[in-house]
Amino acid sequence: MNSEALERAKAQLEFLDLYVTALDARHLNGFNPKNHGALEGLKLQTMHVARQSEVLELTSGDGQLLRITLGFGVRWIEAGSNSEDKEEETEVKGQVEADFIVEYLMSAELDKEAIDEFALTNASYHAWPYWRELVMNQSERLRMPRVALPMRQFAQNRDVNLPSDS
Repeated sequence: MNSEALERAKAQLEFLDLYVTALDARHLNGFNPKNHGALEGLKLQTMHVARQSEVLELTSGDGQLLRITLGFGVRWIEAGSNSEDKEEETEVKGQVEADFIVEYLMSAELDKEAIDEFALTNASYHAWPYWRELVMNQSERLRMPRVALPMRQFAQNRDVNLPSDS
C-alpha cells in the first residue's frame, strides 16, 4: 500500500454517491435448499475486486468526477469441491454477486497511482457495509445459509493496476 498516494487522493476527493449496477442472486444446477440435507457441508467462497476507475468531466464545468466500479460475490459450493484445483469442476449451488459504483467529486487532478490506491482501499471501505447488508438479505431470501461477512475487507486485486478510462 502506498500511503502517500492514498493521502493525496483523500485530500482531493469528496464522497458523492454509491449505487448497485448489477445484481445476480440465484440457485444453480437444479439446487433446492429446502431438500433434506441440501445445506449440509456447503462451503462459502467470496470475491471482492476493484474492476475499473474512470475520471469524467462534469457537464457543469465544475470539476471532475471519479467513478469506481467494485465487484463483490459469494457462492456456496459442495464441501468436496476444491477451489485450488483448477482441473476439478466446482459444483456451485448458489451465488450472490453485485457490482457497485462509488462516485467522488475531485477538487484537483490526481495521478493514476493515487486514484488506484484510493479505489483499492477507500472505495471498498465505503461500499462494504452496503454489500454486507445486501448479501445477508439475499442469502436469507434464497434460503441459503446465513452469511455474516467481516466488518471490513480489502479488494483481492489491491496489488494490481486497475483498468482506467481516463
